[in-house]
Parts: sequence; structure tokens; C-alpha cells
Amino acid sequence: MKKNILTVLFAFTLLFFTVSCSGAANQEPLERVRVKYYGSGDLSIHFLELGNKFTGDCVYINYGEVDIIIDAGSRRSSATAIIEYIDNHIQDNKIEFIIATHAHQDHIAAFHSTSSVKGILDTYEIETIIDFPKTNSTTATYNNYRNTRERLKENGTYHYTALQCYRETNGAQRVYDLGGDVQLEILYNPYYETYSSNENNYSVCVKIIQGDKQYIFTGDLEEEGENYMVDYYAANHGGLGQCVLYKGGHHGSDTSSHAKLMAAIMPDYVCVCTCAGTYEYSFNVERNRFPSQGFIDRVAPYTDEVYITTLIIDYPNNLYESFNGDIVFLVSDSIISINCSNNNLKLKETEWFLNNKTMPDAWKPKEILELVSLAE
Repeated sequence: MKKNILTVLFAFTLLFFTVSCSGAANQEPLERVRVKYYGSGDLSIHFLELGNKFTGDCVYINYGEVDIIIDAGSRRSSATAIIEYIDNHIQDNKIEFIIATHAHQDHIAAFHSTSSVKGILDTYEIETIIDFPKTNSTTATYNNYRNTRERLKENGTYHYTALQCYRETNGAQRVYDLGGDVQLEILYNPYYETYSSNENNYSVCVKIIQGDKQYIFTGDLEEEGENYMVDYYAANHGGLGQCVLYKGGHHGSDTSSHAKLMAAIMPDYVCVCTCAGTYEYSFNVERNRFPSQGFIDRVAPYTDEVYITTLIIDYPNNLYESFNGDIVFLVSDSIISINCSNNNLKLKETEWFLNNKTMPDAWKPKEILELVSLAE
């Protein structure tokens, strides 16, 4: 009798376990829980020189143990310069967020490895990659980036598009708490869902929020994308809001940082990843020689705190040197400072600017404007 009772109990237990496992297997997968990171202390935003003559973007953001990289241009060889720089700051060989704004090589080339250069994605432990929902690109650079990203996903790295983040689908979050009063927010760009013949308009746009301060990064988003985004936020979120720091769009070209966006965000500081004086993307069109006069004129009414990473000193021979160099925007105990590896001169104070650009009225001393007015 005892043996029969034990047999019945064993059979019941086995049946219960089998049914429970079967039910679990048929359940929808749980979404990833909302993540809160635990950074503290100073917030620093670094605009990096990229170790070659080409214009490109790489922004490194550090808050305690939280590390973020937005883009890794300009060429594959730039990975060496980027890694040497951030190794001086990163504490745990881990990058919490990689953000790739769009598929151009001057923004993603240093992410993947080559036979001679180890890329960013293979050098550090990567927790989350956020990138562009749409692209028209079929280049080898894009394919190499995508293949590397997919390989990392298989090994546990989370991957979300900016649209998934904004919509908060598939476990993605629109706002990531980084600890303290600091947040990373993925902004909405209507071109996440709409075709554009211009790859720049697919750019992932993000905002770092620190208490009552915000810092905005729009990749290479161009005028039509900027205008759509401004209108969308005005209609749905009460506007983008004033920002303390703005990464100058599309390397300070004439195609970005237009009046509507500038009026919406009214930046206090503008830092530009570019090579001043280069015609690299403008096909010898003087009006778009970086940083363009149009960019300068549109930014000037809001701030004269404009800083540039690199300078072309001999364009035909592609010789370059630091302009401001690596630019570090630091917030420590609520005090903001700009510290650059070469010099801390504002763009308007540099010899290159005085010899190559026209001073906007907003940057002219008040006394000079009064004299001009009297003369007229």
C-alpha cells in the first residue's frame, strides 16, 4: 500500500511539473524590466578629435560609471584615437549605451573592426545599442557595422531602434534613468518612419537631461528634418525646450542648425565636431565651407560660446591640426566649464575666423554697432 501511495504521488508531481513547464513555454516573452543606472558626480560630454584629416562625429559622455558613445567616425582608423582617449576615463571596460545616428561612414566607421584596427564594438563590453530605424545605405561600411551589431546581439547585447525607444516597444525605453537627476531621452524624428532621399535625415536625435538643464544632439539632421521635429514637439510635447548645450548639426554645415530649430532650443553653448576650413562635403561650395557662414549667423543671436574640434591648415595637401582640440563640456556641482586640449578660445576670437568669416552683428561689440549706426 505504501508503495502504491508513493507511486501515485510521484505521478501527480510529474504531471504538475509537466503542465507547469508547458504553460510557461507557451507564455509571451516578458518585456525587459525598466533599467535604472546608478551614476553620480560630475557629468562630462567630450567632443573628440578623430586622428585624421576627415570630418566626422564622436561624442563620449560620462556620468559616474555610466558611459555613452554617440557615433564613431570619421574613418576606421579613428578607432585608435577614440579608444586611446576614452581609456583614460572609462572605469569598467563597459559601455552602457552605443548610439549610432545614421549609416554614413563619418559616423559609424570606427565601430567595427578590420584586420589592422580593432573597433569600438569589439574593444568594450557593450550593453545596449540604439540606432537608426531606416537607411538607404548598401555600403561596405554599413554592412560591416550591421554584421558586428548582429554578432553582439547573439552574445547578449541589447539592440533597439530609436523608433522602438520612442514607442517603448520590445523592451526599449524612451527615457533611461542614469542615476541622480540625469536621464538619457531618445527624441522622435518623423523620418524614423518616413522615407528620405537624404540619409542625414534618418539621424537618431537624443537629449541628456540633468535636472533643469538639457543637452541636445541631432546627428546630421538637415533643415527639413529639424523643422518636422520642432513642429512635432510643439504639437505633442509642449516644444523641445531651451537647451544649455547643442552639438552643432552636420558638422556646422549650411544644411543644418536652421532658424526654426535654433529658436526652439536657444542654445547657450555649441560644440562642433568638424574640420574648420574643409570643403570635404561641400564640393568647393564656399557657402558650405565648414563651419559655414549660414550656420554661424543662425547660432550667433543665441550664443557666442561656439567651439570647434579641428582645423585644416592646408586644404590642397590636407594638412590639419587642432582648433580647440578635444572639447570637454563639464558640469560639476552645477558649475559649467569648457576645457579643451588645445585652447579655450571661442570661435569668434580665433585668427582663422577673423581671416575667413564675417563677424555677425550679434558677436560685434556694442560700441562698434553704435558707431556704425551713427555713421548711417
